[in-house]
Amino acid sequence: MQTEEKLIPYHGTDLTGKKVLVLAPHPDDEIIGCGGSLALHSKAGDPVKVVFLTNGAKGDTSGAMDSEEYCELRRNEAVNACAHIAVTDLEFWSYEDRSLAGSPGALLQMIDLLEGFRPELVYVPSPLEFHPDHRATSILFCDAIRSCEFDFDVAFYEVGQPLRVNLLVDITKVLTRKIEAMDAYRSQLKERPYRDICLALNRYRSMTLPEGATHAEGFSRWGVSLVRKIGPFSIPFQQIERLRPDPGEAGPLVSVIIRTKDRPARLADALRSVTQQTYANLEIVVVNDGALDVKDVVTVLAGSIPVTYISHKRSEGRAAAANKGLEAARGVYLNFLDDDDIFYPDHLETLVTHLQASEGKVAYSSVLSAHFSGPPERPENCVKRVVNHNVDFDPDRILFQNYIPIMSVLFHRDVLSRVDGFSRDLNLFEDWDFWIRASRHFPFDHIDRVTAEYRFYGSETTEESHRQKYRYNEAQAEIFDRAIPFLTGAIWTKFLNTDLFDQLRHGEKCQNGGLDNEVQLEQTQQALMKTDQRLEEAYGVIEKLRTENESSKEMLTEILSSKGWRWLNRLRALKLKLGFQIKENPNPEP
Repeated sequence: MQTEEKLIPYHGTDLTGKKVLVLAPHPDDEIIGCGGSLALHSKAGDPVKVVFLTNGAKGDTSGAMDSEEYCELRRNEAVNACAHIAVTDLEFWSYEDRSLAGSPGALLQMIDLLEGFRPELVYVPSPLEFHPDHRATSILFCDAIRSCEFDFDVAFYEVGQPLRVNLLVDITKVLTRKIEAMDAYRSQLKERPYRDICLALNRYRSMTLPEGATHAEGFSRWGVSLVRKIGPFSIPFQQIERLRPDPGEAGPLVSVIIRTKDRPARLADALRSVTQQTYANLEIVVVNDGALDVKDVVTVLAGSIPVTYISHKRSEGRAAAANKGLEAARGVYLNFLDDDDIFYPDHLETLVTHLQASEGKVAYSSVLSAHFSGPPERPENCVKRVVNHNVDFDPDRILFQNYIPIMSVLFHRDVLSRVDGFSRDLNLFEDWDFWIRASRHFPFDHIDRVTAEYRFYGSETTEESHRQKYRYNEAQAEIFDRAIPFLTGAIWTKFLNTDLFDQLRHGEKCQNGGLDNEVQLEQTQQALMKTDQRLEEAYGVIEKLRTENESSKEMLTEILSSKGWRWLNRLRALKLKLGFQIKENPNPEP
């Protein structure tokens, strides 16, 4: 077994000489977790910035004080406490206490903080903490560093849950300043004896340090590059699986890019579908390519989700609008949404979860096509709903068929390092062209789950809807011309020797503008009904002819058996014997 010196430090570490950022979920966490170390940084002349993420409003368990007054009291206590350790650069974000996880805009604000301050050392609570805001702070930070490319050290500190530390800082010489700072939080000391608890932990942490060290602070320190690569839950903490965040509460920033042009009512539906996402860490980028200003619509409907609004002075086209959205987007993952389509609530969470688990770069879901005869807000106006965009990915098939709707695709921004945006000279099918070029470098993962709705207005069939919306012939010909360089001999061999051609013919009818399965079934039923009617008519004619034939047979039998017929035959025989010729009547009576 390993000896104790390999499990816990037996010496103190000097962390001074760095630009320091402290992330404190509430006022007092910075002192409890790393107050002594901050005092040493200040004493060494290091720049120190403390950011308090929540307002601490739930700290008053008695409820005796007005909420706003209580939050102001906690801010003042934080200022006084930090003054005792000579830290004056403070920032208060004021997210609601006990509600930090999944707060809209928090991730983007964290990214801005890191990029703007560019620390060399960050103190942050560990993900093992009991309090949800402590864990949310840790996870929020770890999500944000994926969007930051510079290097620094991360020191996870302990407040309510001890860590398996790999670094100890001797704070004996500044212990008095830490105690004075703790005493400044009078409102919290009324709730619990935090000073005694904190000092007891610091006393315990000095157990393995040399003689003379009476108090220490422990940290789990790692390079940010490692944390960025493997995430906080792969760091060797103990029993952390049970502390993972709920789905949708954590993850990298996702940018939803919406191109719009003079359709405010439909844009409103699209925006509402974004605000209803179960995935929290997202931003909205709206590119207005129309004459009608819709900034007020975007601002009101986006709510607390961060929004970037871009308005063209004159229409520049679909591809240009897409590129402007890509330039403004800051997310690790990107997803387009046209202003006349919608996401279902689990769309982003489904795709992000898949890409995070698979480490893929592009994923798309299945899509339901909805056809409306009037405003979509009235359910009775939806005349047809059919899932006809659920084809598994085939990099050869996409050269011939546009079977992936733009809103269904979530892709990593690494794709943009290999694909130069949307082609501005394309007026239509610019997304298809983009997918073709992206598919030459990245595999696409298909998730057979409907998470979005492709909407059509005022058309009876999918074929009519698509042709109204896209003007197929001209646009397809242009894409096919661009696909020619990718058509290798192997692809043509596959085209000739497999059922790809039949799939495309079927897909052209069922997937991209032809008759979908529902319409095919209806037409087949109608054809069967017509065939059955014709068979009934033919059966009637046959029965009539059979009846007439039976009647004729009876008449013939009656004639042949009559005396007249027998005498007529005898007369004919006599004439032949006497040498008379019988002249045949060319037009005999029936």
